[in-house]
Amino acid sequence: MKLVIPHLRKVPELPLLAVVGVLFLAVVGTFILGGRAAELRESGVTAAEAAVPRRTQQLSLPALASATTAQSAVGPNCAENGASKLLLVSISQQHLWACDGTRLVKDTAVTTGAPNAPKGVDDSTPTGSWHVYSKQTNRYLSGCDVNGCWHDYVQYWLPFDGSVGFHDASWQTFPFGSSEYRTDGSHGCVHLPADFISWLYAWAPVGTTVTVEA
Repeated sequence: MKLVIPHLRKVPELPLLAVVGVLFLAVVGTFILGGRAAELRESGVTAAEAAVPRRTQQLSLPALASATTAQSAVGPNCAENGASKLLLVSISQQHLWACDGTRLVKDTAVTTGAPNAPKGVDDSTPTGSWHVYSKQTNRYLSGCDVNGCWHDYVQYWLPFDGSVGFHDASWQTFPFGSSEYRTDGSHGCVHLPADFISWLYAWAPVGTTVTVEA
């Protein structure tokens, strides 16, 4: 019997250079993708998040600039000041503003004179405009009325209208700016917080304009 061997079609051979090229591209691609995945894992960013284009943060800059400008804007209390330095006190607001020209330098809550002191005494701080005429430290302020006498030690004293002036008040037990000033305020002076009067003593020279408004 004669053995018949089927005829097999010969598969064309790929050039050796082409095979090497395909293998090289596969290895390089795997290396690049693996490195990118490692970078994403280290940064905590998923591949899906990385595919979304990042939005620039410049949109928030104008808002930040506006907020900064608003915080440093000159208040209306100094806007019309013609003096080089002005101390403006508002009795109704229990507040003081220190102006250098039209620029607000510093402000604070205060305590002014008591209009409804005991036994019908009116110790209201006078309204008007004056000038600081003296600066003293470590002295006593004394006086008497129908409610008794006082002899109070102060670290800083800046008088502007006779016996009325700015000073610290270590004995005051209620907050500066409080409505309690009406019955428990000063004898007419303007009480200031200790840190503010210390700053004011150095900042305001003799001759500084003082305006007290109702």
